[in-house]
This record gives sequence, C-alpha cells and structure tokens, in this order.
Amino acid sequence: MSIPEIQTFLSNRSAENMEQLLREKITELNHTISNLKSIQQALVSRHQDMSTILNIDLANICIIEQKKSYLVTVPTNANASAETEIESMINKAKQYQLHPLHDAAYGSMIPVESLYQGDFQNYSALYFELPTSTSKRGLHTNLAGKYLRAFCKGSWDKLPGRYKEILTYANKQGFSLTGYSYETGINKTVIDDFNDYITQIEIPIKSE
Repeated sequence: MSIPEIQTFLSNRSAENMEQLLREKITELNHTISNLKSIQQALVSRHQDMSTILNIDLANICIIEQKKSYLVTVPTNANASAETEIESMINKAKQYQLHPLHDAAYGSMIPVESLYQGDFQNYSALYFELPTSTSKRGLHTNLAGKYLRAFCKGSWDKLPGRYKEILTYANKQGFSLTGYSYETGINKTVIDDFNDYITQIEIPIKSE
C-alpha cells in the first residue's frame, strides 16, 4: 500500500473506505499473481526446451502424452510476406496481454490431410499457446492424448523429407495421424547459424 493511499485513507477513515481499498488491493494482487504464473509457465517451457536440446536424438521419432492446451491462431496467406504475418501475430499477442511472443510458445500448423496428400507447404495458420486463459471462446483446442514427436535440424526446406519419414514410421507402426502438425523452433534463441535450427514436430495420433 503506497504512502499516498494511506494518507488518503487516514484523512477520511471509515469501514466503507477500508473495504474499498482492500478490495482494490486484492484485485491488483490477483492480477500480479496471474502475471507471475504466466511468466513461470513460460520459463518452465523454455527450460524444458533447453533440456530437450541437451539430450535430443534428432533421428528419433517417439510417442508422447500431451495435456489439453488452447491455441490462438492467425490464418496464413500464401501472398502475405513473412513480416506481415509476424506483425499479425504480434498484434494478436497484444490482445491477450502477452509481451510480443515472449510469454508463449508459438509456431505454425499444417493439416495432416495435406501431409497425406504429399503437400508439405500447405500451412494453414500460425499459432501461439496461451500460458493461462480465463476464456476459451474462439481458441483452437489441442486435445489431450497421444502425439507423435519428431525433430528436424536445418533450414525449413528439410521439413518435407522429415515428414516423409514420419509418415513411413506411422504406417509401419500401424496408426494414423489426425488434425494438424504443430511445428515450433526450440532453439531459435541460442543459435547463430540457421543450419543449426531445430524444429520440433508434434502430431496427434488418431484414437482407435
């Protein structure tokens, strides 16, 4: 509680004024706690990325369990420049009171249907994951369940070849993929050469 607030209250003491002052402080505190939780979740996510990088097997394709999450999506346009799409993402992030793409995991989405058709360039949206959200309206739901996870090192032109390996793996294992493939760069903040860029790929496995 600031000195001016204390002085204002002391000049006009009453139970009503104290109740109002405490209510305002509780609201401010709840907002601060919410922001700190968002920052904590972002830091935990970045720490997990760094741990993954240190122990990564780039050739490995594995199955993981994912919790439900909610994504904000921005449709992509084949005619739009990268700068325009990034600006759209930043503006969208501001709507959710996120510091420009620092507080959330973000990446791109491509329909699994396109992968099965051999179209590895048909990206439908950019996305970022909300650390916390009170309202789920208008958000893309990432369902909980089993996901295939793989990695691709190098520039983005290597992704089609990696997707072919993923589809071959899924076929040999006897399961189908569904929904969207979610791509995100996990080491973009710690590299100087784009050839060292690592894309993490996660795709939902269709339930039997």
